Amino acid sequence: MKKILFIMLPLVSTTFAQSKQVNNCPCTIQSDINVWAPELEKGYDAETDVNNFAYSVNGVYLAEDRDSLYQIKIIVDPRSYCTFVYYQHLSFSKQGLINKQVTLCESLPNVHDGGWIGTHIFAPVKVVNKQYVASDFFVGESYLRVDKSHFYRLYKCEKESKFGIHDVDSERFYRKVYWKPEGNFTDISLRIFTWADVKKYSKQQLAEMRNEVYARYNYAFKEDGKWYQHFNKKPSYRWNHFKDVTPFITTVEEENIKYIMGFEGADSAGVSKKRK
Repeated sequence: MKKILFIMLPLVSTTFAQSKQVNNCPCTIQSDINVWAPELEKGYDAETDVNNFAYSVNGVYLAEDRDSLYQIKIIVDPRSYCTFVYYQHLSFSKQGLINKQVTLCESLPNVHDGGWIGTHIFAPVKVVNKQYVASDFFVGESYLRVDKSHFYRLYKCEKESKFGIHDVDSERFYRKVYWKPEGNFTDISLRIFTWADVKKYSKQQLAEMRNEVYARYNYAFKEDGKWYQHFNKKPSYRWNHFKDVTPFITTVEEENIKYIMGFEGADSAGVSKKRK
């Protein structure tokens, strides 16, 4: 498949105490670190990148140390009866890179699903996927909680349009980067589907929707197969790379793929009873 890299331009968008100097600087000027107060229970806004970047926690965050690169993806899914949060943490090895510094403090790297960070493509070596009720994940207006003892602080760079989360235990600052799911059916990656959602599509569209998730993560489709030919014509996909993209698939995507497959194999009356 084609390899295409995009350059994403920064968008223009209380005091945060810093206990000590850190190697992975969050802001160009360290004294500019303040508290970031986004709309915590706001879902991903497909209409505007500004809202997603500056005013919500939805998106991708990067950090690194000498040997590893770390990526966090957070998706908030507001529903009529509750708000859920899907959290994914991927660790990548920088083994083999001549220049070990990937996420420069002064600039945001290009990031796309499927391990593309800057000009490099990485395979996950460790994966954590979790689902939370919002009340368990958000602590007040400036903290995220991933387990009983592990918290992240929300921070921003006061004079720059830079935002992120701070892992206090490891003194690791994760920078928020510009990211959006690519393709024709991005909702499958942003919220849990119901019967009302899937019944709007034909079986052909649902099949494309499922496979689009795999294509987004650079799955190596069979070169003589239907889906290789289909996605190879689309400029937003870079190339066939991974034989297994399971580590990249988030909990919300996994649930939706299973639900769609159930819908495809059953009549609508049977599926409608499962999830409304």
